[in-house]
Amino acid sequence: MKSYSISRSHTHATLNRRAPLGLFALILACLASFSLAGCVGLTGAGTPAAETTKNSTSASGGALAASATNFSFGSVVDGATISQALTLTNTGTTAITISQAAVTGAGFSIVGGMSSVSIAAGGNQAFQVQFAPTAAGAVTGSVSIASNATNPSLGITLSGTGMTALAINSQPVSQSVTTGQTATFSVSAAGSGTLTYQWKKSGVAISGATGTSYTTPATTSSENGAQFTVVVTDSNGSLTSNPAILTVTTTTVAPSITAQPASQTVMAGQTATFSVTATGTGPLTYQWTKGGAAISGATLASYTTPATTTANTGSQFAVTVTNNQGNITSSAATLTVNAATTLLNASQTSLNFSSVNIGSGSSLPVIFTNSGNSNVTVSNVSISGAGYTASGVSSGQILTPGQTATLNVTFTPSSAGSIPGGVTVSSNATNSPASITLSGTGVQAVSNSVTLSWTASTSTVTGYDVFRSTVSGGPYAQLNSSQDASTTYADTAVQAGTTYYYVVTSVDSSGVQSADSAEVSAIVP
Repeated sequence: MKSYSISRSHTHATLNRRAPLGLFALILACLASFSLAGCVGLTGAGTPAAETTKNSTSASGGALAASATNFSFGSVVDGATISQALTLTNTGTTAITISQAAVTGAGFSIVGGMSSVSIAAGGNQAFQVQFAPTAAGAVTGSVSIASNATNPSLGITLSGTGMTALAINSQPVSQSVTTGQTATFSVSAAGSGTLTYQWKKSGVAISGATGTSYTTPATTSSENGAQFTVVVTDSNGSLTSNPAILTVTTTTVAPSITAQPASQTVMAGQTATFSVTATGTGPLTYQWTKGGAAISGATLASYTTPATTTANTGSQFAVTVTNNQGNITSSAATLTVNAATTLLNASQTSLNFSSVNIGSGSSLPVIFTNSGNSNVTVSNVSISGAGYTASGVSSGQILTPGQTATLNVTFTPSSAGSIPGGVTVSSNATNSPASITLSGTGVQAVSNSVTLSWTASTSTVTGYDVFRSTVSGGPYAQLNSSQDASTTYADTAVQAGTTYYYVVTSVDSSGVQSADSAEVSAIVP
């Protein structure tokens, strides 16, 4: 407890600041005592409800603002990358440091990252947000930015749609027929939206030939060497197939294989497709075999297996092509099936919330990444420990290979003391469950105050006004909104680590205010 006894002779003030205190200036002793709740680490309380300002001061920190909080990338073809500019501006008066930037959503990223970037007061920093879709369909995501700004958490919403690039998966195959027979050309294509087809003969569109296959009328020898193509169109453009040549002869030709089936490697759970290209007088028929045994229903130029297992590794697939002149069997293609892997990795295994005021909340993130080659499905998220809650990852959530998800853990203590806890995320990953250790301490909020006392005036007065400044000699700001008849005043709107300067005046029944008392200072530790 510190106290000050200060006396000063007052001269009569001009206008209406005259002698209402009379001998107040000679006998007033301004005593300051400090009442500090707590011993160390004090924090400031609020400001008074009303002030008549002799001088006003303000303090502010860094504030983070984004050029946009919602980025839509529209439709992007798989394999392509689209970028948009994101500018972060510090609208405050002190520098900001970004501690972490978590990006969610398959295909979204920040070029070069964003963590540990410092932005000066009034300055800005430009970043590039990218979308590179890995599959067809709508994708949503977000950028969560953590910093030491007055708004420590800034969220940005991301959206885009991946489109399948237009491609011809199976080209039309050249055909050999005899005079009077028909020839059928087929195509298999993939793209975005509804696909349309237009077949052409030697560059000229064939009326009505708008399906995935085209069958000629009965052929004549004059059509020998004619070329057939098809134009495939989707919502993004068109693609023309390779030409297929029609051979018309007067005698039939036995089948021959011009492109053998290729060996395939897939992950367990995926399918494998084997294809063959054959020529000869049509019609040609096909029969696929597995390990030498015919596969029921596998009678096309290509064959797609059911979902594979590791037990299918080493299986051999071949096809026999037949027409009325004979048959030919392809070479065998080998299937290799690799085991699927799932490693749901957490960015950290423990979170420490340090000291948090009772009733207040503090949040920290944990980023989970699917580092395997197959999907991970979250089955349960459980959390223990008084005052701990979690959000952002939930039961049933699916993470594709390479995808991330942010689990936000919040600590809101209701009592003082060290409080342990934990989060467990269970899934079908091989390293499940993933466990995060939690620790935090609840502390009582600390408030600061300065208590002033003085000797009453010997003159008749109606009350006193109290003024404060952070600079010796003022200018001062009035603290009380109405005159105080007592000789004490508690200033609860003070902050730790600041020195304050106070003066007191008296007011008579006519509203005439005296000159300032002697100034007294108070240091709030």
